[in-house]
Amino acid sequence: MHGVDLVVPRGEVVALIGANGAGKSTLCSVVAGTVPATAGRVVVGGTDVTELPPHRRVGAGVFLVPEGRGVFPALSVEENLALWLTDPQDREAAYERFPRLRERRGQAAGSLSGGEQQMLALAPALVRPPLLLVADEPSLGLAPRVVDEVYEALRELRDRGTAVLLVEEKANDVLSLADTVAFLQVGRVAWVAPASEVDEDRLVRSYLGLPAAGDAEDEPDAEELAGAEPS
Repeated sequence: MHGVDLVVPRGEVVALIGANGAGKSTLCSVVAGTVPATAGRVVVGGTDVTELPPHRRVGAGVFLVPEGRGVFPALSVEENLALWLTDPQDREAAYERFPRLRERRGQAAGSLSGGEQQMLALAPALVRPPLLLVADEPSLGLAPRVVDEVYEALRELRDRGTAVLLVEEKANDVLSLADTVAFLQVGRVAWVAPASEVDEDRLVRSYLGLPAAGDAEDEPDAEELAGAEPS
């Protein structure tokens, strides 16, 4: 990471996009505390959590859904939920939100489908919404119908006041959900814009490493090109 300055307001979704290797998962890990920050600060709800270990950041309101689902595969669905939701009533609320998990409550989490594992990973946050949810490629490997369910859960959290940092590689999938889009390029935030101002042309040019269309400083017009001398 190099000079990353990013704000995720409560009740909004900030989509962090970029190519493979841009640093998206690293940024998630820095926010969650699994990778220490060597400079700068991580502030959650007005509290500086930079020096806090991951388990204390959870107490400060940070909830990470890592790439690869983030469940304990050898534990049952019930046991996974109990790690986060110690009150049986809270676990019952999770089953009400995701009835398929109730049907599989005694089943090992590792034997669930990818979509069911993602529901299991998100269920505790939906029962007890955190200040900040960091979701690292939650749609990875999921069928479109299941992706819609996952995004609906994220939309629900946003509407309940949670700040959502949503990391995805496929940018077009998140535009309908995001309030703001930030493009990460080689560990730096190349640009940040309202989702309503981000179109396919801008995304394609960003992924190709080209300047934004219409940028007069970076992109010479036709007359300039016609009058240029070869070098």
